[in-house]
Amino acid sequence: MTPIINIPDAPYYRPAIPVTLSLMAGIILGEGLPGLAFPVLVIVLAAAAALVTRLRWKQPARWSPLLVSMAAGYLAMVPWVSPAHGPDHLVHYLDTGYWQIHGTVVDQPIVRFGRTRSILDVNTLSREGVSQPAQGRIRMTVMGEAKLVPGDRVTFPARIRPFRNFRNPGGFDYRRHMAFKGIHGSAWVQAEKLQRSGSRTRSLASRLIGGARHRLTQMIDAAGGKEDTDEKAVLKALVFGDRSGIDDLLRERFNRAGVGHLLAISGLHVGIVATVAFGCFRWIFSFFPPLLWQGWGRQWAAAATLVPVLAYGVLSGMSPSTQRAEIMVAVFLAALILGRAHDILNTLSVAALVILALFPPALFSISFQLSFAAVLAIVYGFEKIGVARKKADSPANQAGGRLISFVLVSALAIAGTTPVVLFHFNQTSVVGIAANLFLVPLVGFVAVPLGLVSAFASTCFESAAASGFWLSIKILHLALMGVDFFSGLSFAAVKTVTPSMLEIILYYLTCWALLNLRKITVAPWVLAAALVMTAGDALYWSYQRFWHRDLKVTAIDVGQGGSTLMELPGGDVWLYDGGGFSNNRVFDMGQRVVAPVLWRKKIATVDILVLSHPNADHLNGLIYIARHFNVRELWTNGDANTTWGYRELMAVCREKDIVVRRADAGTGKIVIGPVALAVLHPAVGFLSHPYEIDQEYRNNGSLVIKATFGETAFLLTGDIMARAESTLVPRAGRDLASTVLFAPHHGSRTSSSPDLVAAVRPEVVVISAGAGNRFGFPHVEVTDRYRAAGCRILCTGTHGAISMRSDGKNVHIRPFEDVEG
Repeated sequence: MTPIINIPDAPYYRPAIPVTLSLMAGIILGEGLPGLAFPVLVIVLAAAAALVTRLRWKQPARWSPLLVSMAAGYLAMVPWVSPAHGPDHLVHYLDTGYWQIHGTVVDQPIVRFGRTRSILDVNTLSREGVSQPAQGRIRMTVMGEAKLVPGDRVTFPARIRPFRNFRNPGGFDYRRHMAFKGIHGSAWVQAEKLQRSGSRTRSLASRLIGGARHRLTQMIDAAGGKEDTDEKAVLKALVFGDRSGIDDLLRERFNRAGVGHLLAISGLHVGIVATVAFGCFRWIFSFFPPLLWQGWGRQWAAAATLVPVLAYGVLSGMSPSTQRAEIMVAVFLAALILGRAHDILNTLSVAALVILALFPPALFSISFQLSFAAVLAIVYGFEKIGVARKKADSPANQAGGRLISFVLVSALAIAGTTPVVLFHFNQTSVVGIAANLFLVPLVGFVAVPLGLVSAFASTCFESAAASGFWLSIKILHLALMGVDFFSGLSFAAVKTVTPSMLEIILYYLTCWALLNLRKITVAPWVLAAALVMTAGDALYWSYQRFWHRDLKVTAIDVGQGGSTLMELPGGDVWLYDGGGFSNNRVFDMGQRVVAPVLWRKKIATVDILVLSHPNADHLNGLIYIARHFNVRELWTNGDANTTWGYRELMAVCREKDIVVRRADAGTGKIVIGPVALAVLHPAVGFLSHPYEIDQEYRNNGSLVIKATFGETAFLLTGDIMARAESTLVPRAGRDLASTVLFAPHHGSRTSSSPDLVAAVRPEVVVISAGAGNRFGFPHVEVTDRYRAAGCRILCTGTHGAISMRSDGKNVHIRPFEDVEG
């Protein structure tokens, strides 16, 4: 029986760990509260003085180093959150009209869906014959295929737009994400208007690396056949980091199988290169007796391993995730060189400390979180479980021990990263352990080393390299068969709701307590406390989802479109429209915006989807919801549009056995608990006419639904226009009266007629429209009309998501951003 021990008294039992944790805490504080720089600076000076004093008098300093580290993390993060841009920075030119933009392409352009996207380093802006210097980077999107390479100088006319977030509770902060990359705006241009005005002289190293990558691309393309498109795309991604051929479908196949990490050059791939290289160099140096006599074999092998590790990083383009992996491996190798590899956890903390010191925003990177969560779980789990400590006495036992260790590595990595994966991707693979058991050795220890050896051999032995690439492609073909097998299983992956930060902390506390249950005295108490808090959290969310007695209505910010969520007392969920853009391949509103809102509310089932009318800005976001949210029914007005989106939605309904119900004013009132829902429009007989539907008629056929709860009511109107309003008002009469009116057609001047406003008599008007949209919604005359009627106006374009809660007597409103409107 393992004896119970106490936690070491000294906080510096592993000194890098508390220092790194303090740095992380400071970075988080700096991101959340950037306005405290001066008080934090005072703390730094005081703590530094205390540290110097104690060191001078040779006294132990336990807490002052942690305060210094935390304050350093805070001060290092503040410039990233609140940067001080100079007068020439392009942030001062956002949304200031058209400019002639002059700049240099800084990365390899990606061509996808008929668009070319790249990052541009802007140096000059000109307009009306006047030029002025500018600095900063933008994302350039060329509508068409443009043959550009890094270093090209280009000129084109465009507006520089700021990145806009979809401002929903818990939504992804895309603006911050791009700002951390040093990119502060975006510009679009037609391919025929883009002018190439020369190329910047690139360094010799840059030309050599670019030439090598281009040559490898050609060799890999030639090594495989036309049917090997996916295999060649994966090999390029693994050998030199070119992921342009990895489309969303291929990525989803890997993710469902639980092996998505194989597609990105990260700690796994760099670690494999380091492991193979270290083993080869140890074998080579074993033939040098002087090294063996001095016991330097390991140190020399570790030093030599740095060369291929660095070469792999340079060849792969040194993406941020690759840089972090390189630093992590380099720190481990440095520990071996210095003979200080006795504590892997401490070394791992040093790697994290170096990465965060160089680039504090890395803490918020998904790849950083996944990499360190996986490695920490593996290292700490093996330390506590103590597998394979005794040497096996036979080859069979050795093989069995290695198999158990490999399975345990996969299990610990999955266990360590599951909360992070669920938080960011809302999906977990059930077959991950089995898939990794088969695919990681095949891809990581066969295809990747063979591809890299072939890449290096291509400089001298082209025919041998071509054969190596051909063999790598065949191995990857076998791997992709395995990916398809695992991902094709109906139970391969499940979508889940988003865990809160409290739930993530409780999960890790529970794992820690279980691993230390018989080893540390406080572990049982930590486990008990975590389980009690988990039970309380479950009760809280059960109340929020199923036991609440109020009606919750949320106008989701979907940009230029509409989507409204209704959470009824007792847990029923209705979603009225889903927003959307015309091309879901470019941006899927349901996947990127609407679904995350539902998952953060712990909603996994939507009882009723309502499609007001089949226009893309109302329809396309519903496709993803219908496929992934256990939908029972879809209500439509019967208008069968000929667009791809409508056909796809109907196909999903057939695939998922979703009942499609046609609704109109004759549908009748539906009562769900204390809430009554009534369809007020279109009139019975809509679409009975034989003529083809034009856009105005399609808008006027929108489903108008009224939800009544006690003395309050919400009226959802879709895109009806004045023509439909003129028939709706006399037909519905007093039934239109509502507390909250969702303004028709995004606040267009062709809607919200005086008769409708007078009939509804709303206290609050919610307008769903994109910020700065090209239609000018909402129009001034419409907002003036509502203000004259005494209405409070809220718009998703200025307020973000608008959350409303009715107790049956009053409606309580909480906009995402509380601004004047």
